[in-house]
Amino acid sequence: MIENRPASLLADPAYGILPKLPLALDWSSIPELIRVATLDLGGIQPATKAMAEAAGGTLHDKPSDGEVELFQKRGTSFQLVSLVLSCVPAGEVDGVLQVRPFAMTLIPASKRERVQEATIDLVAKLDVDGWLATEPMYAGYDPFSGGWSLFGNLPGYMDGERKGYLDEMGIVVDQFFLATELADDDETLTMDIRMPSEQMKARYEKHRRKLFFTPFKQVEARRVWGAETPIELFVIQALAKERLFPACQMLIMSDGATFPSWYHLWNDVEFRHTDGLVTEADLFFPDERVAVFCDGGFHLRPKQKAKDAVVTEKLAALGIRSVRIPGDEIRKDLPKAVARVKEVLGHQ
Repeated sequence: MIENRPASLLADPAYGILPKLPLALDWSSIPELIRVATLDLGGIQPATKAMAEAAGGTLHDKPSDGEVELFQKRGTSFQLVSLVLSCVPAGEVDGVLQVRPFAMTLIPASKRERVQEATIDLVAKLDVDGWLATEPMYAGYDPFSGGWSLFGNLPGYMDGERKGYLDEMGIVVDQFFLATELADDDETLTMDIRMPSEQMKARYEKHRRKLFFTPFKQVEARRVWGAETPIELFVIQALAKERLFPACQMLIMSDGATFPSWYHLWNDVEFRHTDGLVTEADLFFPDERVAVFCDGGFHLRPKQKAKDAVVTEKLAALGIRSVRIPGDEIRKDLPKAVARVKEVLGHQ
């Protein structure tokens, strides 16, 4: 569970009550590359040339007889992996609550705190689409620690009366069967996202495989994208109440350009490893060019404060205004922190 919530958030009675269904997911907060990278997750993963040949050319979420035979011969085991979104409320449209993701994670199916594995015979019998239609979820889910209290379904659980926090509802938006091993000569098939060069394409595919297709050795949440700490979440929630929706984790370059951070999906070819990186803002308002930093305790150290001051000066020279919010202020006086952000944004 997410702990140490600010009193100002808890003072709102609606904050601690789960909303009624339906919910409408607003995917716009998730960077485009992250969305594209998850588009073809489904069925057996990773998709390979051997699978396509066994299937007669076309792959579907449900394995073909040829794929079943292929994996029977290999004796391959599979882990059922869920793609999970954690969200904050973002107002209503036509009476339907809109929710915006602040984190995306992967969670393997488990039993008695051990990752479950299945044979291809069981995989072929399971109806994942039918299961997804029941709106599975992880209740009491903390995307920062990876812990949860219950795995179930949204209908019936979210009836508008139950106590709980929307940000602790891990919404399962997709599932796939992850092969625990591949043949040495297997060629992985990927969607062409038109990278600028073959080298960049190769590196992207390498790190995408590592992030999405590394088998789980233990029950844990694997972070794909989103806020890094609870204090960032609290600021996001307070800003959302003011109808303010910043982007998460934005890289700011020395020429003033900004790019969303793609974490392990981009890895050593990401912009953070170039000489032109100035900093990474926890939250960023692109239209107003305002960077928000949610600073942990180590930012109080003299050496770090000096570094932060240099970053602030560099950003100012690029026409980017900075707001630094200490973690203690977020926990003890969140309205004051939000007021400072609004002041810099020019909102009264």
